[in-house]
Amino acid sequence: MVSAWAHHNNLVLGQVRVNGKSNEITAIPELLKVLSFKNSIVTIDAMGCQKSIASKIIERKQITFWR
Repeated sequence: MVSAWAHHNNLVLGQVRVNGKSNEITAIPELLKVLSFKNSIVTIDAMGCQKSIASKIIERKQITFWR
């Protein structure tokens, strides 16, 4: 199960089940489709640090990047 967690609200925003013979790399893009990232910081563990996943987040064009 892959979950999106809102730290300040202690709230799960969404969850996607990982297919039996797969891992979260395939589930994360599905979860990203239903979330809004406006004025948010997105963190993902090492398994989710894939170029394709980062590209999906950037494609949304709703993210403010902090330096």
